[in-house]
Amino acid sequence: MKNILTNSNRVISFLFPAGRKIFYSFIFGFCVVGIHAQNCNPATAFDYLDINNVKARINNGGDMWWNLVNKAEYIVPQSGIVSSLFAGSLWIGGLDEQGDLHIAAQTYRQNGNDFFPGPLDASGNVTSQVCNEFDRIWKVNKSTIDSFTAGLFAATPSSIQQWPGRNNPDLSFLPDQELAPFIDMNGDNTYNPSDGDYPAVPGDQALWFVFNDNGNVHGETGGAPLGIEIQCLAYVFRDTAACTYSTTLYHYRIINKSVRNYTNVYVGLWSDPDLGCYTDDYAGTDSSGNLGIAYNGQAVDANSCIDNYGNMPPVLALQLLQGPTDLDGTVHYLDNSMYYLNDFSALGNPETADDYYGYLKSVWKDGSHLTTGGNGYGGAQPIDYFYTGDPSDPYGWSMCASNAAFVDARIIISSGPVSINSGEKKTFDFAAVWDNTSVYPCPSYSTIADVATCVKESFNSDVVFTCNEIASFTGNHLNVFPNPAPSSSIINFSGINILQAEIFDLTGRKVFNSAFPQAEDLKFNSTQIGKGLFIYRVTFIDHSSQSGKLVIQ
Repeated sequence: MKNILTNSNRVISFLFPAGRKIFYSFIFGFCVVGIHAQNCNPATAFDYLDINNVKARINNGGDMWWNLVNKAEYIVPQSGIVSSLFAGSLWIGGLDEQGDLHIAAQTYRQNGNDFFPGPLDASGNVTSQVCNEFDRIWKVNKSTIDSFTAGLFAATPSSIQQWPGRNNPDLSFLPDQELAPFIDMNGDNTYNPSDGDYPAVPGDQALWFVFNDNGNVHGETGGAPLGIEIQCLAYVFRDTAACTYSTTLYHYRIINKSVRNYTNVYVGLWSDPDLGCYTDDYAGTDSSGNLGIAYNGQAVDANSCIDNYGNMPPVLALQLLQGPTDLDGTVHYLDNSMYYLNDFSALGNPETADDYYGYLKSVWKDGSHLTTGGNGYGGAQPIDYFYTGDPSDPYGWSMCASNAAFVDARIIISSGPVSINSGEKKTFDFAAVWDNTSVYPCPSYSTIADVATCVKESFNSDVVFTCNEIASFTGNHLNVFPNPAPSSSIINFSGINILQAEIFDLTGRKVFNSAFPQAEDLKFNSTQIGKGLFIYRVTFIDHSSQSGKLVIQ
């Protein structure tokens, strides 16, 4: 029997073997900090990443991997029926100038929602109409984009025609603001496939959606909203020979649209991993690899659940690929990991806004810090990561080495603290990495760590998030010549205040990158990238950018 328990002062929910979720509500009342003029409904849209070895359901309300009722839908391998994850969601919290906590998080939606569909306007507000119009997910395949750019379609495919790029004339409800990324072929800062514009997405399949934390009261945490907009790209690669074949990846773009500056901000991923049967799982951390890991507690997955992995239990890692960059330029990765139990003990389900924020910082509900050894509670030595030993090491600090009781644990991996000022944007990237070649019982982390290292290398080299802003900026100047250029010629990027130059092919793949450590002009030979039509992007020292077409004949 899979139990889901959250916030004992509001709602307790049980999931029974028949697959029917029954809600027992014990309502004692709660106080929500902050008054909302908005009245948005909860997000309802969903779609699937389903082009590689994983079939993963993605919801557009900040959560994913389940059907919002009782069914896990992170099926891997997708030719089967067994899921490796039950649920997951973005968590983010920080302090305003007065030291007051603002936080947004999701778990199982029993008590309400902290996230709602749609973008915020420039004042940090959203209407119920906007929430309803954006209660959807946009899906596109790279093969469709490739065929479109090659001119193989008589009519533009709907996934390209309906892409929510800025001012798309086919989507009248779009606000005039930066939304889904796209390649802007004529530089008019408007997405229009009739001009040859097309989605700029990583991988072979991608989902894009946008949500916010200011559409209604925060029923999940009871906390005050931050006033943030979150744009998400979930994507996968389909190459059967690549390490990413059983991996899903997620890119969050977080925009502070409030008037407040936040400090001590932590951004994290909450997850409920169930490797087939949830009754015999363990969890731990490989901090050097930025991994929160779930593995089976025994060599054969328990048959107490109908859906189980039998004698081939996998290992799953939630990999923090890159966290937010702080104001001083420091890029954060895995700064904290935490677990909690599915009960209402001091080590159990969060019940207040402070509990959610504490778990992002490896702090238990009673305010004590996670400690090394035992179950991580009540020790003498504070630590920022839970169960850091390799399970194959009989003397390490792991659930398997200590022969711990099986737990249906929840895991949080997080980055921070950072500051997010009003109007500022941050990014948060993670991957769910899967492998079923580890040797049980007490499998070594080395196998899943090798796969994760390969995924990270692929992320660093192949993944491009192309900006759709094409603009000129006061004080910055750029010339690119010759353009068009002969196939064997020297191309000059000449200007002032230049920080970096990048060149992308029409699939969005980065084919050239060069830093300007002293804002010098750049000269390079066109033979380095070959013939064709390319997109260049130049970033200036004030972090503004300019993009355009580059033709090599």
